[in-house]
Order: sequence, then structure tokens, then C-alpha cells
Amino acid sequence: MDVTEAIETRRSVGRVKQEPVAPEDLERILESAVHAPNHRITEPWRFHVFVGKGRGELARVRAEIARRTAAEDGEDEELAKGRISRERKKAFRSPVVIAVVSVAGRDEVETLENYAACCCAVQNMQLTAHALGLASIWRTGPSAYHPLMREFLGLERDGDTPVAFLYLGSPDLPVTRRRRRPVREFTVWHEG
Repeated sequence: MDVTEAIETRRSVGRVKQEPVAPEDLERILESAVHAPNHRITEPWRFHVFVGKGRGELARVRAEIARRTAAEDGEDEELAKGRISRERKKAFRSPVVIAVVSVAGRDEVETLENYAACCCAVQNMQLTAHALGLASIWRTGPSAYHPLMREFLGLERDGDTPVAFLYLGSPDLPVTRRRRRPVREFTVWHEG
């Protein structure tokens, strides 16, 4: 598949089969990430790959964040149990979850550029997964930015930032083309 076709046909797919993803495919996906453009070659990305029982570590952190949030919100016990269960299950919605984080730069501008580079890295990963016949979906949400998740992911400095939880697997639903508005609706041409 050429790059234009990959860009135009890739879409987020939230339902995947639980069959394992081949290790060599995971390596290709991760390798594609580090070829994203990054100003000053800062290589700001860090990856945490959760597979098999390793997803349990992520599930425990998500559940604890949900428990703490429910307590802070004053939820009754039954509602809290539901919230905790839903958050725990998110770690198991695909056979592979890759947390992508961006490390802080030397200043505010470099930190912002590092984050943008990591977003490009995630897009590379999604395109590579798509080219390999795999589905992916990019998620974050409030738990991604919770202090406990930051601690779990080893984010120590203020500018260290979660970028994505990338869920990967074989699609478990028909993949359809998505509609996009024409680019002319978003473009202003400045010509001499």
C-alpha cells in the first residue's frame, strides 16, 4: 500500500480481536515511530508496551485512578464499582496497548515541539499498523493525565506529557472509508 492510500484509508477502529500481534509487527510499528520528524533530533518519545498479562499493570493503575476519582467525586459504592470496572477493562480492550509519552525539552518551545513530534510518531505507528492489516485507535482521557498515571509512566518533569494510549489488534468489524470535508474549506492561499 502506498503512503497516500494508507493515509486516506486508515481509520480508528475500537473493536479488535484478542489474538496476539506478531512481535515482528510490533517492532516494525515501534521502529516507524522513531522516524517521525523531530526538531533538533531530540528523539523525545518514550514507549511503554503492554501485552498479555503485562496489561494487568496498566489495568491496576487505571482502576486505582478510578477509585480515587470516585472517592473525590463522592460517588456511592455501586457507582464507584462500575467506574473502577470500566477503567480496568480498558487495559484489555486490545491485545496490545502502547503508551507514548513525550519528554520535556530544554525550554517551553522545545517541549511543545517534542509533543508535536510524538504526535507524528503516533501517526506513523497507526499508518504502519494499517499497512500491516492491523487496527488501531488513539486514546487518552482524564486518567492519562492523572498524577498516579504520570508516576506509573515515570514522568517526573512538568513538561513530560502522555501523548497516546495506542490500542492495536486485528480488526473485529468491517473497516469502512471515512468522510472528510474538502481541504479547500480549511485553506487560505497566500499568492504573490
